[in-house]
Amino acid sequence: MKILAVSQNTGDPRPFLSEEAERTQQLVASGVVEQVFLKADWSGAVLILEAADVPAAEAALATLPLVREHVTAFSVTPLLQPEEVSVA
Repeated sequence: MKILAVSQNTGDPRPFLSEEAERTQQLVASGVVEQVFLKADWSGAVLILEAADVPAAEAALATLPLVREHVTAFSVTPLLQPEEVSVA
């Protein structure tokens, strides 16, 4: 299942950026995180994940240092492909 995860920083992420980048790369390498975007105003990030379900995506996100240190919080939304939507 594709998951959209949008974060909003609640503190200063700079002290954790190196560790965050390392953990994010691990999640990319494992196939859990497919795409990573940073908000242009540095207020957070946008990730596309591949996970079994929302709880699995949330568990993966919880391993990120910024989440663990309560510097950012993610809003998680399951995504559907257009062909998965029934309009009948």
